[in-house]
Amino acid sequence: MAKKPRVASLLADFLVLAVGLTTSITVQFVGALPVSEIILVVFLPVVLLLHMRRILSREYKALFSLLGIWLFGQMVSDVYRHTATLDWIRGDAAIIFFGLDLLGLIILLRNNERRKLLVVAGTAVGTILVTIFHPSQFALDEPWKFGYASGVISLGVLISSFLYARRSFIAAGLVILGLVAVNLLENYRGPVGGLLLVMALVFPIIPERFGKLRLMPTHGGAIRVAVLMVVSLGAIWIAGNLVDYATSSGLVSEEARAKNEAEKKGGSLLGGRPEIQVSSRAVMDSPILGHGSWPQDPKYIEMLIDIQLDKGQIDSDDMSAFENSLIPTHSHLMGAWVWAGILGAAFWFYILWLTAKATIRVAILRPPMAPIYVSIVSGMFWQIMFSPFGLNVRMSDALAIVIMLDLIAAEPSHARSMLANVRSRIMFNRPRRLPNPRLFPTPR
Repeated sequence: MAKKPRVASLLADFLVLAVGLTTSITVQFVGALPVSEIILVVFLPVVLLLHMRRILSREYKALFSLLGIWLFGQMVSDVYRHTATLDWIRGDAAIIFFGLDLLGLIILLRNNERRKLLVVAGTAVGTILVTIFHPSQFALDEPWKFGYASGVISLGVLISSFLYARRSFIAAGLVILGLVAVNLLENYRGPVGGLLLVMALVFPIIPERFGKLRLMPTHGGAIRVAVLMVVSLGAIWIAGNLVDYATSSGLVSEEARAKNEAEKKGGSLLGGRPEIQVSSRAVMDSPILGHGSWPQDPKYIEMLIDIQLDKGQIDSDDMSAFENSLIPTHSHLMGAWVWAGILGAAFWFYILWLTAKATIRVAILRPPMAPIYVSIVSGMFWQIMFSPFGLNVRMSDALAIVIMLDLIAAEPSHARSMLANVRSRIMFNRPRRLPNPRLFPTPR
């Protein structure tokens, strides 16, 4: 009788591994569709039938309610804007498939740390393999940034996390710093700040005690959160200075140096994301109803070109790259707001709040696999504010949301579990069965 649950558990493990490995592989079906979503949707009726109760928890009601409101807002916007049928289908499908991704991953991954790590590892390996055997045009132009980086960084942070779980903090930190160095040399600036933020939030940079003197405030206190925020700001400041040093000292190519200096004219964030300035104008032009799915308007493209020409980021020869009139957004939040109006933005404002709450949570609890969790969770802020939504991003966003909700629902504890607990709950052995499984069992 005990073998059936074991077989079901192994099948679920293989399913989530397959989802991870195929996240970067796409096929054409009306629009591009990741193979991972096809696999998940095919098996979704089975997992729903077996574990429907897992999605009925209170913490998921607000999530799916706001997702439904976003979809409703997109439909209203498309009807009002008389959106072309194909664009209307593609716009709604992106939200629907995202909801299906969330449903599937919640059922498969909720309170199961082994499977979360399987998805992360599978996605990382799959991304690297796709870059090697079938790279995109972006990956051909910039192999590190648009090809190997996400997979290598994820695997590196996973290795760091296993070292961290064994309290080998120096070795774990050296792995993170090695990743920082590689990204500096490749002029991929975003991960430099993100990786240093991981160290600031969960590594014992400031010891808890020095002898009998307590250096860090007690767990969960507001002062402790404030100290962590100050350390995090320090990490971001260091990241900016490291990028400036790499640029000025000739560690990066001449082309990268010119790009960095041009983007710096517009500010450290918006200088590299002029699309945000354009999408902000599009939001102000229609803040309630939005512009519909795949909205096109040449005036916003002209605005983007003017900004980039003024900042020296492009010249007249580069203007041929703007082949369509799609309103530029380059942001989860601004994209949803431009497409679906305020109802689309409401969903991502809620996820931003979850991101802040879960980041504080993991920084305070410091679970055994804290580096990979804080990397994924804090990375959602960047995704929401500065990265476009779609394709394989849907699956990674769904994974991050599942992790965030588990962190928020976890019982408070110091989360420095015994090594035996790390092996049973995180490694690829069968997890212990607990009456009420939690992410961080309270130490006895």
